[in-house]
Amino acid sequence: MAYRVLNLQPDPALLNPRFDGYKLRAAGDGAVSAHPLQSAPVRPQLLAANALLTYDEVSSRIHYNHLFVGPRRGTFVYFSEDRQLHMAEIRAGEPPRFTRMFAVPTRPSTGALQGYPGAYSLSETLVLAFDGAESLYILQRRDADGEAWVATGTFEIGAGPAAAGPPAGEQRPTMNHVLGATLAHVAGEPAIRLHVCSRAGRSGREGAAGRSAPAFCIQALQVAVPAVPAASAGDVCPALVATTAHTLRSHAIPTYCEHVDQDTYILGVRGGVALDDTELVLQPGDAAAAAAATAALARGSDPYRWSQTAAEVTMHITLPRPLDSSLVRCELAETTLTLQFPGEGAGLAGRAYERERLQDLIVPGESGWALEGGVALTVRLKKQHPGARWASLFHEDDGVLETMEAGELAAIGARLEKYTAAVQDAGRAAAPLMHPYVDQDCGGDPDQAEEDADASVMFSVRSWHSGLAEATSAPGSPGWLCPAFSPPPALRAGAPPVCLKTDVDGAVFGFGEPAEGGGVGARHLGTLSALAYVQASKREKRLFAVDPAMAAAVLAEAQRRIYVYHQAPRPDAPAAAQSLVDLGGAGEYAEILGMQLAGRALAVLRPQALCVVDLDLC
Repeated sequence: MAYRVLNLQPDPALLNPRFDGYKLRAAGDGAVSAHPLQSAPVRPQLLAANALLTYDEVSSRIHYNHLFVGPRRGTFVYFSEDRQLHMAEIRAGEPPRFTRMFAVPTRPSTGALQGYPGAYSLSETLVLAFDGAESLYILQRRDADGEAWVATGTFEIGAGPAAAGPPAGEQRPTMNHVLGATLAHVAGEPAIRLHVCSRAGRSGREGAAGRSAPAFCIQALQVAVPAVPAASAGDVCPALVATTAHTLRSHAIPTYCEHVDQDTYILGVRGGVALDDTELVLQPGDAAAAAAATAALARGSDPYRWSQTAAEVTMHITLPRPLDSSLVRCELAETTLTLQFPGEGAGLAGRAYERERLQDLIVPGESGWALEGGVALTVRLKKQHPGARWASLFHEDDGVLETMEAGELAAIGARLEKYTAAVQDAGRAAAPLMHPYVDQDCGGDPDQAEEDADASVMFSVRSWHSGLAEATSAPGSPGWLCPAFSPPPALRAGAPPVCLKTDVDGAVFGFGEPAEGGGVGARHLGTLSALAYVQASKREKRLFAVDPAMAAAVLAEAQRRIYVYHQAPRPDAPAAAQSLVDLGGAGEYAEILGMQLAGRALAVLRPQALCVVDLDLC
């Protein structure tokens, strides 16, 4: 389809060719105040020494911001090393006030690497917390006038709507990333819409124009927001099921993913994305149909349903309640099937099997299972004798007839192939169902890193429902420089601006302005002169962001030092002020872990302290 061009060309009237540089200005007395954390220290969890990451995953960890925007103006949230989520509120002339919001449960070990946790404030009473692995928690404030927060629901994320279960043998773990979230209203009810990203298995073949095949899967999810339970309900946190709107493939982790409104979002990713039109697309109303189909399956009296083709047998089980894939143990041998749900009680006993002998021989390495939506469990068995028809699933006939319709079998098979099988090269044997070909260089291939670093960030305006692009930026558009600080929910209106490189300057672009002919457009809002030039000289930079009001840009090094670049006093001024703020400290206590902006107050997170920098005194 023909895409509308998203115009990211700078406005010459907003550039200052007379600008000559920044002049150092000393920070005034009282510009910095440090306050001990009223919690355990903040120490980001380290990965195992043998964990293999891509170039993008390593970079995202280095520049990860561990301080998050809070639900109200002047509030920020962070995770302490003991898995507690805390909120800090800063007020002029007063020390910060700290509140413990939530203790993240310790979950069983899964196939996901333990990444960094995150928190996403969606309203003054709603926060989405991510444990860094694969669990998200919906936190709501129980009392509108207090600070009592309660988890009203939890759900899992993974690679695609079918969360593939671990097969026998080695499986390389991946890392999940939450790109962003927004609060929507669907049919009058509140719902959370979010985007997540994880590394996808690749066959090693090259894609179009000689580029390697897309390495990351971007997934759009939606989950309903439960009602806040009464105070007497206890600490029960119900399991929820997230539905998938669409998935995309990309060569890198997106640098920008923000909603313009609940049905449109802006995606910025190096090298752009490729929409695979074989993905399942959830259109409005499909979620209700899927729920009705699941309920119809649950009413059946048989513990499972099954069908077969000449090459394979498919077994389908509808679980009575949502489960994590980590709670399913499925072992496939040449002659037997073992299916257990450890610790889940008698409610699943009728669907469990221990070394149950199958009707005929299977090929274990090309068989597997998947759990979709937490309730639809599918086991796929590759026949060792193609063409042999099975009279029953098991050697001892249990009376369950072959009842699955051929059309339904084909749909399930397509989903399993999509999310659990590897891409085949011409002339190359198919990969086993649960063992996709994995890049041996996923720990950071220099050629891939160079390829990714040279690719420019492509921005696109996309539909939430389909993932299709309504507009894309053109090749040769300004390169990525940094994001803007995010405002609290009450002050959030559309997608935050971004700062892009135009020659040596930093041009701030806003999204949401109507484009010619309608639709979402982009507009050059202002310029921070020579910002691209000065930031390039900082070799130790960890965090970098601009004030949405374009009054300043802030660059934080890994330890101690923060640089503040102020806006020039006049559009044609030859110079602007630059301040160097030294937070002090030594060793690990000097580390800068995160920063956020509230008005003219910059909050800086350190392992044992929260520093507040008054930009008016810098």
